[in-house]
Amino acid sequence: MKKKMFSVFLSIALAASLAACGSSAGNTAVDAGKDNSGTSKQGSPDDVDLKELAANYDGEINIVLWGKDSIDPDKKERSRGWQFQRMADEYASQFDNVTIEYINQGSYDDVAEKIMAGATANDLPTAFIAEEASVKGFSGVAADIRDYVPSEVIQDFMPGLLVSMIDENDRLLAVPCARSLPVLYANQEMLDEAGWTIEDIKTNEDMMQAAKAVYEATGKPGYIMFWDTDAWHWESEIYADGGSVLSEDGQTVTFGKDNDYVGAKFLEMVQEGLKEGYVVSPYGTPKPGDTRDELFTTGEAAMMLTSSNSMPKRADALAESGYTMVTAVQPAGEGGISMAGGGSNWMICESASYEEKMIVGGYLAYISSADCVMDMVENNGNMMVTTSAQESERGKALLTEKPYYQAVYDSIEYLHERPNTTSWVEMYTYAFDKLEQFSLNYETTDVRAMIDEIQQKFEQIIADNAW
Repeated sequence: MKKKMFSVFLSIALAASLAACGSSAGNTAVDAGKDNSGTSKQGSPDDVDLKELAANYDGEINIVLWGKDSIDPDKKERSRGWQFQRMADEYASQFDNVTIEYINQGSYDDVAEKIMAGATANDLPTAFIAEEASVKGFSGVAADIRDYVPSEVIQDFMPGLLVSMIDENDRLLAVPCARSLPVLYANQEMLDEAGWTIEDIKTNEDMMQAAKAVYEATGKPGYIMFWDTDAWHWESEIYADGGSVLSEDGQTVTFGKDNDYVGAKFLEMVQEGLKEGYVVSPYGTPKPGDTRDELFTTGEAAMMLTSSNSMPKRADALAESGYTMVTAVQPAGEGGISMAGGGSNWMICESASYEEKMIVGGYLAYISSADCVMDMVENNGNMMVTTSAQESERGKALLTEKPYYQAVYDSIEYLHERPNTTSWVEMYTYAFDKLEQFSLNYETTDVRAMIDEIQQKFEQIIADNAW
């Protein structure tokens, strides 16, 4: 019910165009309906001198950032929230009248709900973090990033990471921060024993054949199925099989009967493997994600498709069990290689004053510098989201020391745009519940009938949120 209400609230709030309604407490105050251009003549972020802009401003410029990562003073650099505040303090130190406060608001959903509540109450931050699949849903409160972040910074982000950041009006709504994507993880020694290498696995059919070979050679499952909490692995396989979740306008469901049941193709492959024993499911345990990792890192199963986050942790744990972790780009489906991305992105609220938006745009540029990106990569496991970070000495050293990371950067060109709907949270929550039930009842599940049910629910959600 909470997900349902949030989806409806989000639709209402965005349709009402509440973007210009207010600013967060602590920001330079702007009232609804009033000009929020501040005292400065507006200019391009490529041309404006931010120190001069701040010095000419009459008063304090208070920047408020909302995120999903806590500040842990004990972990310091290992705490992503701590890193955001540290870099904010470093950046703000060049100004005499700028303060920046990072506030942890909870999970992605918590941040989203507070943004919508803030839009209604005229109490928004200067900038906030949104999960990739939710970015377009915030178009009503978002500024165009290009107006406040220098073009050379935007051009430094790897283009594939921006694919879900641009709305139908060609506005750039967000820039990447802590991003992730699906990667194929494999136990090299178990593949060797089965007569396969990671390089041999190019397609989903290859992956399942390798999984079967591992099972026949070792008696252990070759593949661990997992959907994650937002069903993005199922979504990714729809793209890989040449399909889509929704039409471009977000109004038509496109993975069911009328689209050759593209949403069922990978599920049917998994179902066959579950029945024959070469695929294993972690569902039915208290924490399926932990069970998945335990199966892999103890050598009880050979492969898994999962997030690129936590790679070093998994590699080290597998090494402790006497094995070597290797990785590859997610295998191709019937339509080639294509996948959903995820993770954190920074958005700027249109409701902030011009000065606030320019200063926070400078902050986003600062934390996107090669050294700041690499600080987050090395300490927090983030992706290198910019070309300059990858080409830096620190970036090159990382890939030399930990070659399993290369699959992450080889995957970026295959990222697919996420569904264009404010109702995606409600949709994927329903889909995930169905996928979990499939995983527990694979012996008796009619996969195509289940896809029909998911499609019908999605259509109902679209109809319920229509204007």
